[in-house]
Amino acid sequence: MNFYLLQLVGKWISLVIISVTSFFGVEAGNDYTVVNEKVSTPAIVEVIDHDVERVYNSSLVAGVTNVLVEGRDGLFFIDSTGNRIVLQEPINKKIEVGTARKGVYNGIITAYGPDCVGCNGRGFVACRTRDKSSFNLINDGIYYNDTVYGEIRVLSAALSKFPCGTVIHVRNSNQGDFMGIVLDTGGSMRRALENGIYHFDKAFETERDPQLRRVTNKTGNVIFEVQRWGW
Repeated sequence: MNFYLLQLVGKWISLVIISVTSFFGVEAGNDYTVVNEKVSTPAIVEVIDHDVERVYNSSLVAGVTNVLVEGRDGLFFIDSTGNRIVLQEPINKKIEVGTARKGVYNGIITAYGPDCVGCNGRGFVACRTRDKSSFNLINDGIYYNDTVYGEIRVLSAALSKFPCGTVIHVRNSNQGDFMGIVLDTGGSMRRALENGIYHFDKAFETERDPQLRRVTNKTGNVIFEVQRWGW
């Protein structure tokens, strides 16, 4: 028996004992001595290996993988009468594998709040979420809870190049590296793209946030690495 099997047996030994006592009609709560008196032959505990399933995603960039479901081995035992009793069904590990084109761009970054000049002040962004719901910077905040990437910052970009739901790894910014998601757009981003400039805007709760002005980096050295193209 290998070390991994020993670990599983140790983890599930109490469950094995309860199952065996139940099978032989011994009430739960009796000590192990009573159980051993009832079982004439030791139970044989075995592992059911789980498989790995790969799901190919044409929105996810090639080379990027995400674990959608963590795998788990199954466990069963054979009692003294030869009956095979499953204690835990195996769960296959599911991995999402990207096949889309890679996208790494150098550009500039600025910041904005829903109370910016030219904004309507109500906080609604241009994009719908994955489930087609509206998103509001005032009511929902400046982070979006993505099913794969977790809490990531809302970004504004030129949607013709970076469609709604695009996930970006921002590097070399004035505020360090962070993950963001494109949920909004603006005229300055669209005009920049027309001139061959990649411009992203980082969302803040208000224009009065002192951190907002420190974000701006127009050197062109900010790196935007696409992790997922749209939803």
